[in-house]
Amino acid sequence: MRSCLIFGPDASDDDVAAAFASGADALLLRLGPCAEDDARRRARARACAIIAAARRESGAVKLFVEVAPVGSDRVEADLDALFGPGPDGVFLPACDGAAVLQRMAVKLAVREAQAGLADGATRIGAFVGGDPAGVLALRSFAGAAPRLAALAFDEASLCVALGLPQTGGAVVETARALAILAAASAGVPGLAPPVEAGDAAAYAAARLEGFTGAIALRPGQVARIHQVFPAGENRQSAQSSA
Repeated sequence: MRSCLIFGPDASDDDVAAAFASGADALLLRLGPCAEDDARRRARARACAIIAAARRESGAVKLFVEVAPVGSDRVEADLDALFGPGPDGVFLPACDGAAVLQRMAVKLAVREAQAGLADGATRIGAFVGGDPAGVLALRSFAGAAPRLAALAFDEASLCVALGLPQTGGAVVETARALAILAAASAGVPGLAPPVEAGDAAAYAAARLEGFTGAIALRPGQVARIHQVFPAGENRQSAQSSA
């Protein structure tokens, strides 16, 4: 996985079509604010419709859905709704270590059995390092779970948690390095944070740091990511071909 393109619950049908046509290795559908209300229920229903439509297309891009945090009551409702069609994977919005990942793996195994899916069919991506505890837990991901598909460094959330006015600085740079090492030790892609402008130079700098891909916010950024992170390059002992 070199690129993961995010789109939200308010994306138009044209935006969704553009996301699928972008060439991204994976798409990440967000369900919106983590509240049990009509908006989230509509977002779940739309996610199921998008997943079902993707299933009818041969060779469709891998589709992940960002679910509620594992410790939230909403995660059960999210997973129950999604395991009609079943996404290719789920993304954890804040994954503070391997224990969180393993709790999600158990929840997925139950839903897979109920839906008649193969055990392990649903992969897990995770935003990591988004708060101080999450940064300190990064080393726990080595060998954490065979379902793990990618680790994405959540730099923006870390800056908010630390009260920093902007990205950068010694603490954030240390956290970036630890996120890169965590992905490498887990044998999965390490995805750089999104770049608002989609500047190829920023992607190139991320590659030199050790990231193996990046999060995209718009379809046009995907091509630039793929120019910087060549197909087939593998600097890790990946657990799978995700």
